[in-house]
Amino acid sequence: MAVTAGNEYRSFLTLPEKQNVLKTHFSQLTAGNIMKMSYLHPGENSYTFDQADAMINWAKANGLSVHGHTFIWHSGYQVPTWMSSYSGDFQAMLNSHVSTIAEHFKDDVVSWDVANEVIDENGIDGCWRNSLFYQKAGKNFVANAFIAAHAADDDAELYYNDYDTEGGNSAKFACLLTLVDELLAAEVPITGVGFQMHVQIDWPSIEAIGSAFKAIADRGLKVKITELDVPINNPYASTPFPQYTSYTETAAAVQKARYKAIVEAYLANVPASQRGGLTIWGIWDGDSWLHTFNERQGVDDWPLLFSGPADGPYEQKAAYFGVLEALQGQ
Repeated sequence: MAVTAGNEYRSFLTLPEKQNVLKTHFSQLTAGNIMKMSYLHPGENSYTFDQADAMINWAKANGLSVHGHTFIWHSGYQVPTWMSSYSGDFQAMLNSHVSTIAEHFKDDVVSWDVANEVIDENGIDGCWRNSLFYQKAGKNFVANAFIAAHAADDDAELYYNDYDTEGGNSAKFACLLTLVDELLAAEVPITGVGFQMHVQIDWPSIEAIGSAFKAIADRGLKVKITELDVPINNPYASTPFPQYTSYTETAAAVQKARYKAIVEAYLANVPASQRGGLTIWGIWDGDSWLHTFNERQGVDDWPLLFSGPADGPYEQKAAYFGVLEALQGQ
């Protein structure tokens, strides 16, 4: 389960009802923000681990593991200012960034998104996002990040993580496979691929999703669903948007079926030993990032597994039972 933590608005550490949900229904936490670059490494020679440490200490005390998100991400608001203007050996600096963080959390973080969203199917050389990291270090920054992370913590599982790779965008998925195959050929210590799964209620098809999962599993890698949410309104659909202005019984049933089918596709196409796990991107509907996503401003949605008052108690939705039924083989 992805959580707000630390000093973030509505941190789960300040809301007992969120804590109750996590302890009762989930086994792993992912920090939505506070383990990203700008939070952990705000100055060239300074790291700030306090917020992440507090989250991890809570997780350990309550029997939950932690998945780290993420060593490297291009987004401007998450790249530290000092890093954008760094004039030294950029690759050496980036390796140190990864290894220092991995070493600090060794034994406390069981897995990491090592590199996040480096692919652009319309980008440099046909597949690479024209990020600061690519500009400064070329495409080898990804392989080097995996190597640095593994050297610092050889027990942690290491994932490449991206969106829009679950079968609906064949060009981007082809880029993903190229990246993965190059890393494997170079014997880079990659454990698996994280599929973010910010999907629509009706896209992509379950067949395409299952095929994408299988392609990674067939390469001997683990598959992890890292950021799943399912809004009921699709701004890209041919029907008028929003399709639902309230959370009706019909909407709930459609959403439940979609969640259930996704989990079933995961179980059917990924052998048990290669399942890295399933993370929902948030607890309560009202906290979802989709409410502020620019194409949904002013439009309600209910993309997660729990509803209810803002501070709880939170209620399990039909979608929750769809996931549960799939996991239980019902």
